[in-house]
Parts: sequence; structure tokens; C-alpha cells
Amino acid sequence: MAKVTILGAGILGLAVASQLPKDYDITIVARNLPGDPESDEWASPWAGAVFMGMDNSTEKEQRLQMDAFNVWWKLALSHPESSVRRVQMQDLTDSTPLEKVWYRNKMPGFRVMEKHELPSDAPFGMEYESIILIPSVFLCWLRERLEASGVTFKRLTVNSLGDLRGMGHDVLVNASGIGSRYLKDVVDEMVQEVRGQTVLVKSDFNRIWIRRGRDYTYALGRPDGTVVLGGIKQFDNTSKKVDDDLRADIFRRIHENLPEDFPSPAVKDFGIIRDIVGIRPQRAGGIRIEKEVLDGQKVVHVYGTSGGGYIFSWGLAREACKLINDFYFEAVPALARI
Repeated sequence: MAKVTILGAGILGLAVASQLPKDYDITIVARNLPGDPESDEWASPWAGAVFMGMDNSTEKEQRLQMDAFNVWWKLALSHPESSVRRVQMQDLTDSTPLEKVWYRNKMPGFRVMEKHELPSDAPFGMEYESIILIPSVFLCWLRERLEASGVTFKRLTVNSLGDLRGMGHDVLVNASGIGSRYLKDVVDEMVQEVRGQTVLVKSDFNRIWIRRGRDYTYALGRPDGTVVLGGIKQFDNTSKKVDDDLRADIFRRIHENLPEDFPSPAVKDFGIIRDIVGIRPQRAGGIRIEKEVLDGQKVVHVYGTSGGGYIFSWGLAREACKLINDFYFEAVPALARI
């Protein structure tokens, strides 16, 4: 039986565990675990958690994203208790022409929006069906299912992958996200910390609306009657203090783009539940999905999705599992596999 340790209990770590064979001995170790009290120390519980094709994706990245979407699409019907829902999405772009949209023939119900359906200054928009979920609900749901199947969760704070050598695993999976920048035996300086600020409001807005352009703006209608309004990406800024001016600017942009749904830009006219400020990982060199032997440990690295953890999730996990199995079966005599 293969013994696998996974460092990281975010969406990627859990997805990898869920894709491994049922007879594997799997332990997930992390400082923060699904079901913990709220903490801004990790990103997965605070994500927008929708599916949208990421711009400038390579052919491999496109395949990974669509593999993930297919799982999400099925989960929405098979396990509604997970919070995953199918939803209508309106995807506007200020600079990418239709022929450059790689997912244009891949998403259910895809169509080009009419000019009258768009804000007056928006050059192009698409509508299709996608998915949305509530991260705090989904992560706990998936943890429960993994534990029921025999996966062990262990709380640990580690400073290096070497700290886990005593776990006795055949393969160690590094799904530590931002942590890969600071692990002493990884020190991936291409991992960047990107500040995001959104606002969670009460609203009956029940679709996804995203505008990609100079001012990246979105309204993500969740199945619990809340909406995540954003957005912003700030590099070289790790402050977790709420920026009131930025919040007001988000409301202004939302109102200007969706005046029928949000008729006022005034802060007092939004049913604010909470501000969400967090630091998410981005990797200048793109996704890292590879295996190496590091100080005697067989390690599979899987991180660097640049804000697309849920978008890549199951597809990237499947690739990681191939590398895990490659490592494991290298060491297993042929007759032992029969």
C-alpha cells in the first residue's frame, strides 16, 4: 500500500487526496484545516470560487481547467449539499476578441451577448453556464468525505519539507501554496503574495458577472443569498487592513456596470456582511507540477495556480496523482503489482 503525505489542506491538497486510489494510506498535514475558526492565514476559504477560463492559458492549462470544470459540473447535481451550484455567467472582456477566447466552444450554453445587454462602454461579452460554491461549506464537506474514506488529517506547522521526513511516506506532496516561498528547502522566489479585497453583501443577485479589463470587476451570486463584490489585485502589498477608498471604488464600479441590480453606489445602500481582505499566491513562472527527489524524499510539487485554485483543482490533482503513482510504482517490484 502506498503511503502519501500531503502538505496543505486547501482546495488543491484536498483534491489530490480525493483523486488517489482508495487503498492508499493518506495523511494531510497543515497549519490550518477545514472547519477551523475563521483565519486569514490561508486563502482557500476566502476565494470567490467560481469557474471561469483563465486568459492566456497554454493548451495543457486549458485541458487541466476543463477537466476540473467537468468534475464541478457533475458535483452540482450529484452532491448539492456540497454547496456547488450551476449558475448563469456573464463574462465581459475589454480586450480579448472572440477568436482568442479558448473556452468559447467548451462551456454549456455559450453565446455572444447582444450590445444592448452590455454596459455602454463594454465592447464584448459572453454568456454561458458555469458553477459557483461556498468555500467554507465545500471544504468541510470534502474533509468529512475524505475522513470517512480513511484519510487522516493532522495539524502541523512546518518550516521545511524535511520536517516531514519522519511521517514514513513513500511520496510527499507539496501543496503548500504561498508556503512554498518560505519552506527552507523549497524557497520558490517565483511565488508572489497578491493582496485581494472584496466585500460580501446580502443580495438576491443570482448569477455570476465578471468584467475583465483595466478595472477588474465582478459580482458573484452565491446560493445562500450573498454576493461577493470585487475586485482588485495588489502586488507587493500584504496589508490585511480594509481600504475604505477601495471598498467605495468597488461599489462605484459595480453600480456603473450593473445599475439595475445595484441602483446606488453609496456604501450605506449595500447590505454589507463583511469585508474580506486576504493574500493569495501567484507564481511568476506559472503552475509548478513536477516531481523531484529532495534530500532523499520523493516529492511532488503542485502549486502556483495564480488565484485559480478552484479553477484548476481536480484537473491539476489528476496530474499530481500521475506523478505520485510514477514515483510509487518505480519502487514496487513488478510481481508485487499483480
